[in-house]
This record gives sequence, structure tokens and C-alpha cells, in this order.
Amino acid sequence: MNAFGIGPNLYPLRLILPIIIIYFSVLFFQKSILLRKKIEVQPILFFSLLFFLYYFSHTYIVSFLRHTLCGYNYELNSILNFTFLFGLIMTFFLTYLSNTKKFFKIFNCVTLLFYFLYGLYASYEVISGNHLPTSDLFDAPYWLRYSPTVVYYNSNDFASIFTLMFMYLLSTYDKKKTLSILWLFVMIFFHLIIVYYSQSRISLLVSLLFLGFRYPFKLAYSSILSVLIFLVGITVFEPNWYMQFLDGLKELKTDLLFSDRQSTSIRLNLYKHSILSIFSSYGIGYGVDYSLQFFQSVNDPNLSHIVNPHSYLFEILINSGFIAFIAFILLNIYLLIQNIFLKKYDLAIQVFMLNILLFSSSSSLFIWTFYLFIFIYICKTAQHQIKSKINYYGNF
Repeated sequence: MNAFGIGPNLYPLRLILPIIIIYFSVLFFQKSILLRKKIEVQPILFFSLLFFLYYFSHTYIVSFLRHTLCGYNYELNSILNFTFLFGLIMTFFLTYLSNTKKFFKIFNCVTLLFYFLYGLYASYEVISGNHLPTSDLFDAPYWLRYSPTVVYYNSNDFASIFTLMFMYLLSTYDKKKTLSILWLFVMIFFHLIIVYYSQSRISLLVSLLFLGFRYPFKLAYSSILSVLIFLVGITVFEPNWYMQFLDGLKELKTDLLFSDRQSTSIRLNLYKHSILSIFSSYGIGYGVDYSLQFFQSVNDPNLSHIVNPHSYLFEILINSGFIAFIAFILLNIYLLIQNIFLKKYDLAIQVFMLNILLFSSSSSLFIWTFYLFIFIYICKTAQHQIKSKINYYGNF
């Protein structure tokens, strides 16, 4: 949350990270060495640890070699951010292995708290048009300021994280799908109105698909009431909503059909050049956060001077090479297959939706919250594997 930091590189999470690493390293050492407690590491946890170790070490090595041998220049801030992410992810592993139950309990409470805080501040932004200095709308013309960004750079980044929290909270606190229609209506209306104002069509689509999967009948009932209140409220506060809504539906339809809409055409060209980077980089990637320089070097007017890949997958491909790219895909496929096999469909669809949301923002490389949710899905899958193993042997 650099919105509350001291300068561009010192903010609360970064300041407390060294303390957290030391604290949980001591706890892990105490548990595994001094107390000699058995720490069971499931295959998915081991594979994901290997992936992150390879991902970061390979990217560092490529960056060092290209800087030394080819004179490539990398921004110091990008290297610091990448190092911070590596430390944070390793801390996730230490925290989880030190006290698994407490890890999930704290994460559930913190997610609920921040979803509520994000929602409140997003509502304030929608009403007032005021933003934190880190927002790309901070100095925007007044009539463009009504999309919430909260502590993130743009509204798509915020909407993606907000939607991930929404899906996780429903799955966690309503495991048996017993939430009343009234409460479900309140949550749906609150969430969808915030996402609507964020103008993030992918997040809106993901939210609706998740709700349709989880609450097919309750969604139908609550949607009728939501639409009625929405129509009354939006007519009062935004008289031109009907035309804007039709334009939004038209743009969403165009995006989904991959037609000739300019933004879609630009994205397809971005993805094309991202794939072609395999050949120019010899499959090893270009190094830490080099996708911007890569697209600046591409002479293609169809890109319209856009230099962000608009996909985390292709950021991995450009920066870290083909093996890291494939490993990330395999990790997600494994998570999907395992949770479907274990009949944890809520978790499976969250993994799938996360990968859809990673196409929403212009760049997801340094949005650390995405890594947190990936790690949570890994840990949840590991826990389900343990329970399945216990139940299997318990039947004999």
C-alpha cells in the first residue's frame, strides 16, 4: 500500500516485511528443529515452491547476464519491487508452515476487513470523485474521476482484487450456501454497483459468472430486486445511465467476440508480439520487468504506442522465458484438476477466474495481492489433499 508510504519505495508492508521474515523464520526453526515436529509438505506446495524459486532465480540470472554481456539497463525500482515480491512469497511459505490454522484464520479475517474498507473508500470515491495520489485519476478532469481505484493505480486493478476478495469471502463464510436471499441481495447489489462504476467489464463478468455458478436460483430472485433498485437509483443519480449501460454492453460483446474494436485489436497484437518474443529472447526471457522496453523496441503501428502486455501470463513469457511461462500454466492446470477431482468446485472456479482477471489490468507483475491469492489457492488445495488422504485411509 504505497499510497500511505514515505516516498515511492517505503510503505507499511515493505517496512514490516523484514520483521515478519525474521519472526516466522524463528517460529519455523523452533517448530522443525527444536521441537522436531513433523512438517508435512504436500506435492502442490513443493511444486509451487520450486516454481517460485526457479521463476525468481532465473529472472535474476537473465537480468545479470544481459546487463553484463549486452548492456541492458534495468530500473532500480523494478529490481527492488521484484526482490520485495520474492521475500514476500517466501514469507508466505514460512507463515503457512509455521502455523497453518492460524494462517487461514488471520487471512479470512483480514480479507473480510479489507473488503469492507475497500468498499467504503470506493463508495466515497464514486460519490466525491476524490482519489489518493497513487491513482491515475488523481489529476484527471473532474468528470472522469468517478471510477474507484482505492489504493491501486487504476480501476481495473482495484476491481480485480475486489472481485477476488468477494469470491473468496462467499466461499469461506457461506460454505453450505445457506445465505439468505436478503443478505445475498445486499452483497450482490453492493459489489456489482462498485464494480459497475469501476468500468471493469472483465471483473463484472467474472462476478456474475461466479454468482451464477454458486447461487443459480437465489441469484435469479435477488437479481430482480437488485435490478429494480438499481434502475430507480441510477435514474435519480445518473440520468444518462441508459445510454452508458448500452454502450458498456456493446463494448463487452465486442470484447468477447474479438471483433475489430480497437482495444481488442491492440491486445491481440500485444499477445502476438509477446509470443514472438520467445524467438528474439531465445526462450530465456529479457529479465526483470523488461516488457515495457521490449514493446518500445517493437516497430508496429498496430500497437498504438501501448507498452504494457495486458496479461500476467505474457509478462512472465517476456521477462522470465518459456519454461517459467509453461510452469505457471501447469501449476494452474494442476490446481484446477486437483480441486475438480477433490470436488472442491468453488476453489476450482476461483483459480480459473483468477487467471481471467489477470488479463484485466495493464500490468499485474507487481500487484502483490495477486500472488497472495495464488498462494492461498495453493494452500487450500494442499489442505484438501491432506483431508482426502486422511478420509481415504480412515475408511480401512
